[in-house]
Amino acid sequence: MLLTMAFVLATAPTANAAQVPARGDGQRPTLLVHGFDREADTNCAGSWRTVKDTLLANGWSEVRTFGYYNRSTNCDLGFAGTTDTRVQEVGRRLAWTVYDAYSVHGVAVDIMGHSLGGLVAKAAIEGVNRYGGNGTGDWPPHLYVEDIVTFSTPHKGITGWVEVCALTHEQCSDMRQGSGFLSWLGKEPDSQMGTDYTFLGSDSDTTVRPDSATNGRRADHWSWYYKNRTGGSMDHTAIRNTATGSWDTLSGDHSATRTRAWGDAPVLRGMQALFSHQLA
Repeated sequence: MLLTMAFVLATAPTANAAQVPARGDGQRPTLLVHGFDREADTNCAGSWRTVKDTLLANGWSEVRTFGYYNRSTNCDLGFAGTTDTRVQEVGRRLAWTVYDAYSVHGVAVDIMGHSLGGLVAKAAIEGVNRYGGNGTGDWPPHLYVEDIVTFSTPHKGITGWVEVCALTHEQCSDMRQGSGFLSWLGKEPDSQMGTDYTFLGSDSDTTVRPDSATNGRRADHWSWYYKNRTGGSMDHTAIRNTATGSWDTLSGDHSATRTRAWGDAPVLRGMQALFSHQLA
């Protein structure tokens, strides 16, 4: 069942709203934001089962899903939008969810986003940075988001199939390369405590090409996945659901340094990124 009210963290300590939480290694409350669904009926529990099970098995105690479609099911948090709800508005709703349940109490959170969900997470922060202090009350005054991990998110937009989709779905229009929304959206906007970004993409993803998923191989941390040791690959959905195997991976950061080596599956790489407090 999709909840229309933000989950209130019962055990959150009361803190001065101006108190910025300290960064630190650990398992913070984590929100999972799904991607675009043409049918607007995402099953949040099914979409995030592998990620949620992995996090809970490794010490996380607070892992919540956020849905934004009127026919979504099994989402812990969210609202009843449609595929015509602009991504900036979805980001605003996520921002208020994070603020009301966590940031107002001085609690930092982490966010994982798949595909469009990564843009929603960034839009939440970008909107607060631009409009949170303008006195209208449309956006929260601050957010505390320590880490964001994205799986196959179109940071540089999409070409091809998205043009047809954009004729009938405004969210597809927002994902087009060069869209007004992407021009508005920062590449790696910082929340009020600083935010560390990890972008993950797959060479076999034909929906969101890895160059866009890794922001042109420019991020705090990024990884471009090829094949595993048995020759297996990951498509647009599989990258969010793969927690096993050793993978041929090209990784880097904002510098020109690149490292290609066998490494952990994307879900494990994302989990490690959430745990670490280190800003790039």
